Amino acid sequence: MKDPYQILGISKDASDAEIKKAYRKLAKEYHPDRGGDESRFKDIAEAYDVLTDPKKKAKLNSNPFGNFDESFFEDFIRNGGPGFSGMFNQRYGFSGKGGDVTAQVYITLEEAYLGGRREIRVGQKVISVDIKPGTKPGQKMRLKGLGQRGLTEEQNGDLILEVLVQDDPNFYLDQKGLHTIKRVNLYEALLGSKGEVQVFDKTISYTIPKCVRNGTMLRIKGKGFPNYHNPSICGDFFVNILVDLPTQLTEEQEELVKKMKDLNDGI
Repeated sequence: MKDPYQILGISKDASDAEIKKAYRKLAKEYHPDRGGDESRFKDIAEAYDVLTDPKKKAKLNSNPFGNFDESFFEDFIRNGGPGFSGMFNQRYGFSGKGGDVTAQVYITLEEAYLGGRREIRVGQKVISVDIKPGTKPGQKMRLKGLGQRGLTEEQNGDLILEVLVQDDPNFYLDQKGLHTIKRVNLYEALLGSKGEVQVFDKTISYTIPKCVRNGTMLRIKGKGFPNYHNPSICGDFFVNILVDLPTQLTEEQEELVKKMKDLNDGI
Protein backbone atom coordinates (compact mmCIF):
# COMPACT_ATOMS: atom_id res chain seq x y z
CA MET A 1 0.00 0.00 0.00
CA LYS A 2 1.12 3.55 -0.64
CA ASP A 3 2.09 5.74 2.27
CA PRO A 4 -1.19 7.18 3.70
CA TYR A 5 0.60 10.41 4.67
CA GLN A 6 1.73 10.92 1.08
CA ILE A 7 -1.75 10.12 -0.27
CA LEU A 8 -3.31 12.84 1.90
CA GLY A 9 -0.37 15.20 1.36
CA ILE A 10 0.39 15.68 5.05
CA SER A 11 3.37 15.22 7.32
CA LYS A 12 3.73 12.32 9.73
CA ASP A 13 3.26 14.64 12.70
CA ALA A 14 -0.04 16.04 11.34
CA SER A 15 -2.76 16.51 13.95
CA ASP A 16 -6.15 14.79 13.79
CA ALA A 17 -7.70 18.07 12.63
CA GLU A 18 -5.16 18.39 9.80
CA ILE A 19 -5.82 14.78 8.74
CA LYS A 20 -9.57 15.38 8.59
CA LYS A 21 -9.16 18.64 6.71
CA ALA A 22 -6.90 17.06 4.08
CA TYR A 23 -9.22 14.09 3.70
CA ARG A 24 -12.38 16.17 3.25
CA LYS A 25 -10.76 18.32 0.61
CA LEU A 26 -9.41 15.40 -1.42
CA ALA A 27 -12.48 13.16 -1.02
CA LYS A 28 -14.71 15.92 -2.30
CA GLU A 29 -12.40 16.56 -5.25
CA TYR A 30 -11.99 12.92 -6.34
CA HIS A 31 -15.45 11.48 -5.57
CA PRO A 32 -16.67 9.41 -8.58
CA ASP A 33 -20.12 11.00 -8.45
CA ARG A 34 -18.41 14.28 -9.29
CA GLY A 35 -16.39 12.81 -12.13
CA GLY A 36 -13.32 12.09 -10.03
CA ASP A 37 -10.81 9.28 -10.24
CA GLU A 38 -12.33 6.23 -8.52
CA SER A 39 -8.97 4.56 -7.86
CA ARG A 40 -7.54 7.73 -6.30
CA PHE A 41 -10.70 8.17 -4.28
CA LYS A 42 -10.38 4.68 -2.79
CA ASP A 43 -6.75 5.36 -1.86
CA ILE A 44 -7.82 8.55 -0.09
CA ALA A 45 -10.56 6.75 1.85
CA GLU A 46 -8.15 3.97 2.83
CA ALA A 47 -5.49 6.40 3.93
CA TYR A 48 -7.98 8.30 6.06
CA ASP A 49 -9.24 5.10 7.69
CA VAL A 50 -5.69 4.07 8.61
CA LEU A 51 -4.72 7.44 10.06
CA THR A 52 -7.91 7.80 12.12
CA ASP A 53 -7.75 4.30 13.58
CA PRO A 54 -5.27 4.30 16.50
CA LYS A 55 -4.34 0.60 16.08
CA LYS A 56 -3.81 0.81 12.33
CA LYS A 57 -1.94 4.08 12.65
CA ALA A 58 0.34 2.61 15.31
CA LYS A 59 1.00 -0.43 13.15
CA LEU A 60 1.82 1.82 10.21
CA ASN A 61 4.18 4.02 12.22
CA SER A 62 5.95 1.00 13.63
CA ASN A 63 6.60 -0.35 10.12
CA PRO A 64 8.45 2.12 7.93
CA PHE A 65 7.81 0.00 4.86
CA GLY A 66 4.02 0.09 5.28
CA ASN A 67 3.65 -3.54 4.18
CA PHE A 68 0.45 -4.53 5.89
CA ASP A 69 -2.63 -6.38 4.64
CA GLU A 70 -4.89 -4.18 2.48
CA SER A 71 -7.95 -6.39 2.85
CA PHE A 72 -9.19 -4.28 5.74
CA PHE A 73 -9.93 -1.50 3.24
CA GLU A 74 -12.45 -3.58 1.30
CA ASP A 75 -14.07 -4.70 4.57
CA PHE A 76 -14.22 -1.10 5.70
CA ILE A 77 -15.93 0.10 2.54
CA ARG A 78 -18.43 -2.78 2.37
CA ASN A 79 -19.38 -2.45 6.02
CA GLY A 80 -19.82 1.32 5.82
CA GLY A 81 -17.35 2.16 8.56
CA PRO A 82 -18.10 5.38 10.43
CA GLY A 83 -14.72 6.82 9.54
CA PHE A 84 -15.82 7.12 5.91
CA SER A 85 -19.49 6.76 5.05
CA GLY A 86 -20.95 8.28 8.20
CA MET A 87 -18.91 11.48 8.23
CA PHE A 88 -18.70 11.92 4.46
CA ASN A 89 -22.39 11.29 3.77
CA GLN A 90 -23.49 13.70 6.48
CA ARG A 91 -21.26 16.51 5.27
CA TYR A 92 -21.47 16.06 1.49
CA GLY A 93 -24.65 14.09 0.83
CA PHE A 94 -22.94 11.16 -0.93
CA SER A 95 -23.49 7.45 -0.36
CA GLY A 96 -21.43 4.44 -1.29
CA LYS A 97 -24.23 3.07 -3.49
CA GLY A 98 -24.16 4.16 -7.13
CA GLY A 99 -27.46 5.33 -8.60
CA ASP A 100 -29.42 3.63 -11.37
CA VAL A 101 -29.13 5.13 -14.85
CA THR A 102 -31.94 5.12 -17.40
CA ALA A 103 -31.42 5.16 -21.17
CA GLN A 104 -33.21 4.21 -24.38
CA VAL A 105 -32.16 1.79 -27.10
CA TYR A 106 -33.66 1.84 -30.58
CA ILE A 107 -33.95 -1.47 -32.41
CA THR A 108 -35.58 -2.62 -35.62
CA LEU A 109 -38.68 -4.80 -35.66
CA GLU A 110 -36.54 -7.54 -37.17
CA GLU A 111 -34.16 -7.35 -34.18
CA ALA A 112 -37.15 -7.49 -31.84
CA TYR A 113 -38.41 -10.56 -33.70
CA LEU A 114 -35.15 -12.47 -34.16
CA GLY A 115 -33.06 -11.10 -31.29
CA GLY A 116 -29.46 -9.99 -31.67
CA ARG A 117 -26.76 -7.85 -30.15
CA ARG A 118 -26.66 -4.08 -30.20
CA GLU A 119 -23.87 -1.77 -29.00
CA ILE A 120 -25.01 1.46 -27.39
CA ARG A 121 -23.22 4.40 -25.84
CA VAL A 122 -24.22 5.48 -22.34
CA GLY A 123 -22.17 8.45 -21.21
CA GLN A 124 -18.54 7.56 -21.84
CA LYS A 125 -19.20 3.81 -21.97
CA VAL A 126 -20.01 1.61 -24.96
CA ILE A 127 -22.13 -1.33 -23.82
CA SER A 128 -22.99 -4.48 -25.74
CA VAL A 129 -26.63 -5.42 -25.15
CA ASP A 130 -28.21 -8.78 -25.97
CA ILE A 131 -31.71 -8.41 -27.43
CA LYS A 132 -33.87 -11.48 -26.83
CA PRO A 133 -36.33 -12.67 -29.50
CA GLY A 134 -39.81 -11.41 -28.67
CA THR A 135 -38.70 -8.09 -27.17
CA LYS A 136 -41.62 -5.65 -27.37
CA PRO A 137 -41.76 -1.84 -27.63
CA GLY A 138 -41.54 -0.16 -24.23
CA GLN A 139 -40.03 -3.21 -22.57
CA LYS A 140 -37.39 -2.41 -19.95
CA MET A 141 -34.15 -4.25 -19.43
CA ARG A 142 -32.19 -4.03 -16.16
CA LEU A 143 -28.44 -4.50 -16.54
CA LYS A 144 -26.87 -5.10 -13.15
CA GLY A 145 -23.87 -3.02 -12.14
CA LEU A 146 -23.74 -0.86 -15.29
CA GLY A 147 -25.16 2.31 -13.73
CA GLN A 148 -23.34 4.89 -11.64
CA ARG A 149 -20.21 3.63 -9.96
CA GLY A 150 -20.31 2.88 -6.27
CA LEU A 151 -17.38 2.70 -3.90
CA THR A 152 -17.10 -1.01 -4.71
CA GLU A 153 -18.32 -3.07 -7.64
CA GLU A 154 -21.03 -4.57 -5.44
CA GLN A 155 -22.40 -1.07 -4.89
CA ASN A 156 -22.59 -0.05 -8.56
CA GLY A 157 -26.02 1.04 -9.71
CA ASP A 158 -27.95 -0.60 -12.54
CA LEU A 159 -28.57 0.50 -16.11
CA ILE A 160 -32.26 0.43 -17.04
CA LEU A 161 -32.83 0.37 -20.79
CA GLU A 162 -36.19 1.15 -22.37
CA VAL A 163 -36.57 -0.57 -25.73
CA LEU A 164 -38.01 1.49 -28.59
CA VAL A 165 -38.85 -0.34 -31.82
CA GLN A 166 -38.56 1.50 -35.12
CA ASP A 167 -41.39 1.41 -37.66
CA ASP A 168 -41.12 -1.28 -40.31
CA PRO A 169 -42.34 -0.75 -43.89
CA ASN A 170 -43.89 -4.23 -44.15
CA PHE A 171 -45.13 -5.15 -40.68
CA TYR A 172 -46.50 -3.68 -37.48
CA LEU A 173 -46.99 -5.01 -33.97
CA ASP A 174 -49.94 -4.41 -31.66
CA GLN A 175 -51.60 -6.14 -28.72
CA LYS A 176 -53.10 -8.80 -31.01
CA GLY A 177 -49.78 -9.73 -32.57
CA LEU A 178 -47.75 -9.24 -35.73
CA HIS A 179 -49.55 -7.81 -38.78
CA THR A 180 -49.01 -7.22 -42.47
CA ILE A 181 -51.25 -5.58 -45.08
CA LYS A 182 -52.16 -7.29 -48.36
CA ARG A 183 -53.75 -5.28 -51.14
CA VAL A 184 -55.88 -7.27 -53.62
CA ASN A 185 -57.82 -6.21 -56.69
CA LEU A 186 -61.54 -6.66 -57.15
CA TYR A 187 -61.17 -9.90 -59.06
CA GLU A 188 -58.89 -11.51 -56.45
CA ALA A 189 -61.36 -10.44 -53.79
CA LEU A 190 -64.26 -12.02 -55.65
CA LEU A 191 -62.56 -15.19 -56.82
CA GLY A 192 -60.15 -15.70 -53.92
CA SER A 193 -56.44 -16.38 -54.21
CA LYS A 194 -53.40 -17.78 -52.47
CA GLY A 195 -50.42 -15.78 -51.28
CA GLU A 196 -47.07 -15.91 -49.47
CA VAL A 197 -45.26 -13.39 -47.31
CA GLN A 198 -41.65 -13.43 -46.17
CA VAL A 199 -41.60 -12.71 -42.43
CA PHE A 200 -37.92 -12.08 -41.72
CA ASP A 201 -36.52 -15.63 -41.50
CA LYS A 202 -39.55 -17.64 -42.67
CA THR A 203 -42.12 -17.78 -45.44
CA ILE A 204 -45.81 -17.89 -44.47
CA SER A 205 -48.51 -19.09 -46.88
CA TYR A 206 -52.12 -18.01 -46.63
CA THR A 207 -55.40 -18.32 -48.54
CA ILE A 208 -57.73 -15.44 -49.35
CA PRO A 209 -61.32 -16.78 -49.47
CA LYS A 210 -63.74 -15.95 -52.24
CA CYS A 211 -65.79 -12.78 -51.86
CA VAL A 212 -63.50 -11.47 -49.12
CA ARG A 213 -64.55 -8.13 -47.70
CA ASN A 214 -62.39 -5.06 -47.48
CA GLY A 215 -60.77 -4.90 -44.02
CA THR A 216 -60.96 -8.64 -43.40
CA MET A 217 -58.25 -9.84 -41.02
CA LEU A 218 -56.93 -13.30 -41.82
CA ARG A 219 -55.53 -15.04 -38.75
CA ILE A 220 -52.69 -17.56 -39.06
CA LYS A 221 -52.15 -19.29 -35.74
CA GLY A 222 -48.70 -19.76 -34.27
CA LYS A 223 -46.83 -17.93 -37.03
CA GLY A 224 -46.45 -14.49 -35.48
CA PHE A 225 -44.30 -12.74 -32.88
CA PRO A 226 -42.16 -14.93 -30.59
CA ASN A 227 -42.90 -15.26 -26.90
CA TYR A 228 -40.21 -13.39 -24.93
CA HIS A 229 -39.93 -16.09 -22.26
CA ASN A 230 -40.10 -18.99 -24.73
CA PRO A 231 -39.15 -17.93 -28.28
CA SER A 232 -40.04 -21.36 -29.68
CA ILE A 233 -43.69 -20.42 -29.11
CA CYS A 234 -45.11 -17.74 -31.40
CA GLY A 235 -48.31 -15.75 -31.31
CA ASP A 236 -50.67 -15.34 -34.26
CA PHE A 237 -49.91 -13.63 -37.54
CA PHE A 238 -52.52 -11.41 -39.20
CA VAL A 239 -52.96 -10.55 -42.87
CA ASN A 240 -55.15 -7.49 -43.25
CA ILE A 241 -56.95 -7.37 -46.60
CA LEU A 242 -57.44 -4.11 -48.47
CA VAL A 243 -59.51 -4.34 -51.64
CA ASP A 244 -58.51 -1.93 -54.40
CA LEU A 245 -61.47 -1.10 -56.65
CA PRO A 246 -60.71 -0.23 -60.28
CA THR A 247 -60.66 3.45 -61.10
CA GLN A 248 -62.26 2.86 -64.51
CA LEU A 249 -63.83 0.08 -66.59
CA THR A 250 -63.65 -0.76 -70.25
CA GLU A 251 -66.97 -1.08 -72.09
CA GLU A 252 -66.65 -4.87 -72.03
CA GLN A 253 -65.93 -4.90 -68.29
CA GLU A 254 -68.85 -2.57 -67.66
CA GLU A 255 -71.19 -4.88 -69.59
CA LEU A 256 -69.97 -7.85 -67.55
CA VAL A 257 -70.58 -5.99 -64.30
CA LYS A 258 -74.11 -5.09 -65.45
CA LYS A 259 -74.77 -8.74 -66.23
CA MET A 260 -73.52 -9.69 -62.76
CA LYS A 261 -75.83 -7.09 -61.25
CA ASP A 262 -78.80 -8.36 -63.24
CA LEU A 263 -78.06 -11.89 -62.18
CA ASN A 264 -77.79 -10.82 -58.55
CA ASP A 265 -81.05 -8.84 -58.74
CA GLY A 266 -82.78 -11.88 -60.15
CA ILE A 267 -81.86 -14.06 -57.23
